[in-house]
Amino acid sequence: MNTPPPPSPSPPLEARYSAPITPAERREFIPFMHLLIGAAFAVIRPLFLRGVAVDAKADATPVTAADRGAEAAMRREIGRRFPDHGIVGEEYGEKAGRRYRWILDPIDGTRAFISHCFLFGTLIALERDDGAGFAPILGAIAHPAAGMALIGHRGATRLYGADGSERAARVRRCARIEDATVLATAHWETGEQRGGEGIATLVRRARMYRTWGDCFGYFALATGGADVMLDPTLAYWDVAAVVPVVEGAGGRVSSWTGGSPLAEPSLIATAGPMHDEVIRLIQASKVRSGAT
Repeated sequence: MNTPPPPSPSPPLEARYSAPITPAERREFIPFMHLLIGAAFAVIRPLFLRGVAVDAKADATPVTAADRGAEAAMRREIGRRFPDHGIVGEEYGEKAGRRYRWILDPIDGTRAFISHCFLFGTLIALERDDGAGFAPILGAIAHPAAGMALIGHRGATRLYGADGSERAARVRRCARIEDATVLATAHWETGEQRGGEGIATLVRRARMYRTWGDCFGYFALATGGADVMLDPTLAYWDVAAVVPVVEGAGGRVSSWTGGSPLAEPSLIATAGPMHDEVIRLIQASKVRSGAT
């Protein structure tokens, strides 16, 4: 009697870095996310294209009254509705809290904002601590100039328009780099992007490459307009909202080395099938150059 061969092992599940959200949490927090987006937009829109004063922070990055005012407005709303929740914001630091924590980046892409470019946005994440540390359960990428927002969680991501429209947002399936639109916040040769030969290879092979960056790159990916988005160096508030939005739209995220983008803030986001190949290309350039 012939013994049948053992079944092939199942492929490993793709890592997910957002935590599941409950139906009760969706009912409570998605409407509140809309309220926070509205509070930020109410501050930012009147100041866009107005030539607001620009200050330099300690790390030499720019900040304006729109950044500070939008975060302050969101913090007030959170304090009124959920006074026991924690907050981590780019402009005003950390407020301790219990179980839930909001991560706020009032203007992601301040350089775009002060240059009168429409691609800046507001990033908001809600995290929950189940005993092993905080993980995002809900995220928003919202664009004041366009009046549009993505709100996503592990189950789904939806696109909302200022006209009241709403629809599901999904990545487009792209399996070959040669068919892909690749985006980055800055050109790979600049110091900001810190790219190497692997990114050059990726860009040369791609169907299209553009520096439509900051949070707009992830918006484009999650709505099926692009296939790869790259950011090698980020802050936590740049990452936390993007993770549930991209995962909810069916895409994949990882850090620059292929691990958790929350533990090592950086992002490779893709539509999915070629994610591992993108990581291999980027890591190959480090190996050849001796980088660590």
